[in-house]
Amino acid sequence: MTKISESAQIIKCTLSETTKIWRDVYACNLTTENDVSVGDFSRIENCRFGSFVNIQRNNLIYDSTIGRYTYTGRNFNCWHSRIGAFCSISWNVSIGGGEHDYNRLTTSAFLYSDIFDIKGSDRVGYNRFDTKCEIGNDVWIGCDVVIRRGVKVGDGAVIGSNSVVTKDVEPYSIVAGNPARHIKYRFPKNIIDELLTLRWWELPIEVIKQNYELFNSIPNAAIIDELKRIKSEI
Repeated sequence: MTKISESAQIIKCTLSETTKIWRDVYACNLTTENDVSVGDFSRIENCRFGSFVNIQRNNLIYDSTIGRYTYTGRNFNCWHSRIGAFCSISWNVSIGGGEHDYNRLTTSAFLYSDIFDIKGSDRVGYNRFDTKCEIGNDVWIGCDVVIRRGVKVGDGAVIGSNSVVTKDVEPYSIVAGNPARHIKYRFPKNIIDELLTLRWWELPIEVIKQNYELFNSIPNAAIIDELKRIKSEI
């Protein structure tokens, strides 16, 4: 059954029976599938989490979706983003933060927010979250990474620690640095093309469990052929 800490605040949420909400979590308009866990002191608003999503402590996640079997590390911040399945996101990662428009006379927050009682509710400022970030499936993001608003990270990509990602990242590529630059691809092009076509992350979880050793292998032609066979039998 659902396990919710007495200190958590749960507002207008649709939680599965196996969801766990830990200490001092604030969750509003959160929808979860099976076996989701939200760590201590996290704040989650207007989000949808797939099965077995694991949110560690001190996360701030707004207006975002996270696919099944993805985890986020401590102090993760995310705004207006779509994150795929089976992603590994380390600590102190920031995805899709709002941006100040430096082309205007001032970069002050009073242009888009009324927290200083300047703009007023009748004036329309600019939208700092105009475009979503899109993180693919099976993406690994190292610690202290910042991903700029509007960036798309392809399936299977790896982002090295302390990187600042300002441009789209190709599928199965490895990028690192500030700003992040392409280092290499994880696999040869023919293997990448096959993996993108097969989309293994959409397989039923029981099939993945039964073929654990396959996923623990370095992909080659024989591995790809086996994946094709498995998918054809579903």
